Formats: sequence, structure tokens, C-alpha cells
Amino acid sequence: MDWFQVTASRYELHKQRAISSAKPVTAILLAVGILMVAWPRHDSENPGPFPYTGAPLTAEARTELATGGWTLAGPDAPPWQVAVTRPPAAGETRWLVYFGGNTPGYLAEGKDILLSLDEGRGLGLAAFAPPGFDGSPGEPSPEALRESATNAMRWLVSAHPTAAQNIHLVGFSMGSMSALAAAQTLNDLKAPARHLVLFAPFHQMKVRPSGLLGYVFRLHRYDNRPLLRNKEQPPALVLHGAADSALPPLQGNLVSRALSAPIKVYPDIGHADLLKHPAALADARQGMGL
Repeated sequence: MDWFQVTASRYELHKQRAISSAKPVTAILLAVGILMVAWPRHDSENPGPFPYTGAPLTAEARTELATGGWTLAGPDAPPWQVAVTRPPAAGETRWLVYFGGNTPGYLAEGKDILLSLDEGRGLGLAAFAPPGFDGSPGEPSPEALRESATNAMRWLVSAHPTAAQNIHLVGFSMGSMSALAAAQTLNDLKAPARHLVLFAPFHQMKVRPSGLLGYVFRLHRYDNRPLLRNKEQPPALVLHGAADSALPPLQGNLVSRALSAPIKVYPDIGHADLLKHPAALADARQGMGL
């Protein structure tokens, strides 16, 4: 073997060793890069990403939802999504429609909030689970959320004609997009909503499917700005917790400014706590003229 061959052999050996030692380093750098891209950042103007938390209903939850005069709808009949409704008492025509946040137990939360807002008045009450929540078919996305709100309003006006001119909309967190889409749909149906109350709404935010691939490659960007540009909004009220670490109060301020609507901010109240805060619930009732 001559000098050139020896040198070439040594070069090849060193190259293979370098490649072998680089593989773990490359893997580590790739993992760090993924984490840097996907790791949640504190961004008050565009918070997230938050993981979707929807889950199918258990048998016990289904039974509990369909008690006390409430009806649980299938996804196999209109409105083609899982929903709970309670018709209004005799002589009452007003309806409260609730669109909840990104949370498991979507309809159970909705039922509780509706009963808290109703306070025995006997209003018609309804909550509609969007795709991916409580067994509603499909996968969650901004487009699916808006479409499901549109379908819900078309069904409610058709199934309960007396509700057409007396619907009050309530949206919490992610459900603020649903409530805004519902208001737009009711305008299109010539049945404008009477009032719109938004608990801890977002201006913009990011949500992702679960799992690492969803974390990195399937980020959903939720943007309420196009809906907020609708100039035919019903009288609106924005409520926000000052201690909201998920959707900071800046989000509510941006929404209220776009709607030209008043905002009430509650000291020391966090995101989910807002729905249980007596002062916020009282202000919501007053804002809807209840």
C-alpha cells in the first residue's frame, strides 16, 4: 500500500468517525430546534399555543346533561352536532345561547353557566359543542368553529321560530369566535341578536392538536379581527379577569376597542374563575337586560 492509499484510508476512517460522532449532536440540535419553535411563549398580543382538550362524553355525562328539562341532541340529527337545550317557560320568548372555551366537559360547563345567568327566569337555554368537543363530529379548527356556530343559529331559528328576534349570545374564551360568527349569521337571517356578552375573549391566539407533530406542524391560528370588523354587531359587553394568564387583559381591551363596547376588568380573577365570579355574572345579566 503506497503513501497515497494510506493517507486516503486514514482520511476515510476519520470521516466516518466524524459522521458517527455528529449523529448524536445533530439529533440534539434538531430536538432543541423543535423545542425552540414549538415551546409556548408569553405573547400578550398573540398568546398560545394551547392544546385542544375536547373529549367524547361519557355515559354518565350524557345522562346528567339530559336532566331537569334539558334535551341532549345527537350529532345524527339537526343541528348535526352535540348540543343541550332547554325550551323557554310558558310566555317566555328570550333565549340565551352559550359558546364555551377550549375545555373538556364543554356542555356541562355551558349548562352550569346558562343556569347561573338565567337565575330561574325560565329563558330558553342552549349550548352547542363544536367539532372535536363532547363527541361532535369532525376536528377542531377555526373554520369548523365558525361553521358550527352558523349551523347552530340556523337550526335554532328554524326549530324555535319565536326565538328568532330574541336571542342573547354569550361566548367565553375560544367561544368568543363562535359568538361573533353566530351574531353575523343572525344578521344574515334578518334576526339580529339582542345582546352579545364576551367573557375573556381573544383578539388573536394559537391552538394546536395534541402530540409532538401537532405541536410543531399543525398550529391553528385563531383570528377574530375579520369578525370584529362587522359593523352590524349587537350591543356588546366585554368582561375580563385582570389575573388572566392564558388570555391577558390586553386581548379583551383589543376586542372591546374593535367592537366599541365597554369592558369590565375584575382584579385578581383568572381565566376560568371569571365564569364563576358573582360580579361578572351580575354584570353579564345587566348587560343583556335580564
